[in-house]
Amino acid sequence: MIRQETRTTPIAGDEQILGILTRRQFTFPHTTLRQALDATIKEVGCCPDAIARALEWLQIDWEQPIGRLRRTELTQLARSIHRFWRQNASIADPQNA
Repeated sequence: MIRQETRTTPIAGDEQILGILTRRQFTFPHTTLRQALDATIKEVGCCPDAIARALEWLQIDWEQPIGRLRRTELTQLARSIHRFWRQNASIADPQNA
């Protein structure tokens, strides 16, 4: 019997994304949200489309400094990114949904 291997991209949890955003908020508060999220994409491998959809849905400005966001806004952003990322992954690979 041959075992079929499927390649899936591991999706970071919303708590992990929140931790990364919180760390960036405290270490580089004057960087724009766009720069912080670009670094997050490189670090975790988030889907850029999911990030764009989350920012549009929450109506957050890309050019706003990350240090100006409240904890609740960061939490909502992390959860939204995770949700849209999971949704994009399930559309891309319906067998693993």
